[in-house]
Amino acid sequence: MTASVVLPPTKNRARGHVIALDVGTTTLRACLFDGRCRLLKVAERAIKLEFSGIDEEGLRAEIDPDLLWEQLCDVFREIINSVDDVKSIRSLGISCQRSTFICWEKDTGIPCHKFVTWKDCRAREECKRWNQSLTLKALNFFGGILYFFTNQQRFKSARMFAFLSAMVTHRLMVTISQDKRMQKLLNEGKLMFGCLDTWIIHKLTCGRVHLTEPSSASTTGLFDPYLLDWGRSLLSLISFPVSLLPMHTCTAGDVLAVIDGKLFGVQIEIGAVAGDQQAALFASGGLNKGDVSISLGTGSFIDVNTGDQPHASMRGLYPLVAWKFPNLYSYAAEGCSHDTALILKWAQSIGLFTDIMDTSDIAKRAEPSDLYFVPAFGGLQTPINDYSACCAFLGLRPDTSKGQMLRSILESIAFRIFQIWNTVKKEIDFKLSRIVRCCGGVSTNDFVCETISTLINRPLERMKEQSFASARGAALMAGLTAGLWNFDDIPELVCIEKAFYPMTSERNILLEKFRKWEGHLSRCLHFYDNN
Repeated sequence: MTASVVLPPTKNRARGHVIALDVGTTTLRACLFDGRCRLLKVAERAIKLEFSGIDEEGLRAEIDPDLLWEQLCDVFREIINSVDDVKSIRSLGISCQRSTFICWEKDTGIPCHKFVTWKDCRAREECKRWNQSLTLKALNFFGGILYFFTNQQRFKSARMFAFLSAMVTHRLMVTISQDKRMQKLLNEGKLMFGCLDTWIIHKLTCGRVHLTEPSSASTTGLFDPYLLDWGRSLLSLISFPVSLLPMHTCTAGDVLAVIDGKLFGVQIEIGAVAGDQQAALFASGGLNKGDVSISLGTGSFIDVNTGDQPHASMRGLYPLVAWKFPNLYSYAAEGCSHDTALILKWAQSIGLFTDIMDTSDIAKRAEPSDLYFVPAFGGLQTPINDYSACCAFLGLRPDTSKGQMLRSILESIAFRIFQIWNTVKKEIDFKLSRIVRCCGGVSTNDFVCETISTLINRPLERMKEQSFASARGAALMAGLTAGLWNFDDIPELVCIEKAFYPMTSERNILLEKFRKWEGHLSRCLHFYDNN
């Protein structure tokens, strides 16, 4: 059953507020929405992402859990204190960056290490070793045989399966292998594990609840989207400690937990928990098969609603659970590029611009040039999946201007989206929505949106309050649980700020530059493998 099916309408529509807690990679937000999902108030803090240098294992990217919890409590209190009657808060929705995990002591709740984020590459070499192993080659081989005889998509995925450093599997195993105390706790049954959503719920319930849900779990490499359960068969092959896995439940539709009243002086039902990109797809109104959402934030993502069937990819799209309600679920296919916000922050640090809001105008004023940029500080993801690729400018000249350098960086964001789009077009065998919607902080850049619209040759609608799409998606889901609205209401709760249309007169020129960019990109592949 897909999300195109409408749930029975709520006869006596409830009234009140919804809080959305959005824990991204760079920003933590608590947002207050009213009974029509209108944004009333925002409290936010910058998340400090701690990088440590590249060694033989790869870049490490971590978050201090104590600081994050302190910030979370601060923004939550700020929102609660802004409400005249706290009893009007009907539900909490949570959206989280995905595949960011932590372990803690069962008896004390004390963290064993900092959050290991999805950008962390500590397991790069371990994934490479496993991908070259006879075990995985056998899995791919027998997956291909079974797919040939059964035509089941699950076996097609097994045929192409490879471990990625963005998955939790080997990052967790590497983390445990380097910590004897964690090994001891694991052997004694006193080690707890969870991704960010699990840890937040565990903290909000004062340690009573240990759970996750499929949209977040399906990004980790631990969860089998075809079975809607933990992938125990695969995990047993790599000796993953499955005893650590939390219970999984619905994304929304049922109350998942209740915030302990001792924390903030009020008990609030947790009505939804979702991965940030799936929440953004929901917020864009992407409830039906073929709907597409582009998110331009910390990373760039394309998410396609694939209805009631997961998509088995041959070229790097990831089959995910979009969301699961009681008796109602939908899947998504996702392609990604990790470094969108990072390359812009780096461009600012080297003096290419001062104010991010000026970047679109700077790029439009710059003379077109044969300068190309490869955005690969953390490697290249869909459809290439080369985590040893390097970042580079190609075609720098003595007379190259800062504006031209910035323009090439912004073009590279659009080019990576177009690469993923082409992968989607090659793999998806059903009709995609004529209009594509976009969100995320970088989508405020008109130059990037115009370039994407021209490349994909489709109208691109930018959502209003685009930086809050994940929070809005979590709020919409929580509001469904609380009875503030139903699925029939979702389309009219989606607000569009601006539409971009393909620039037909410039498309051939842009396509030619994209083809040249792809050719130059190949020079940056496997760079760190060769050093």
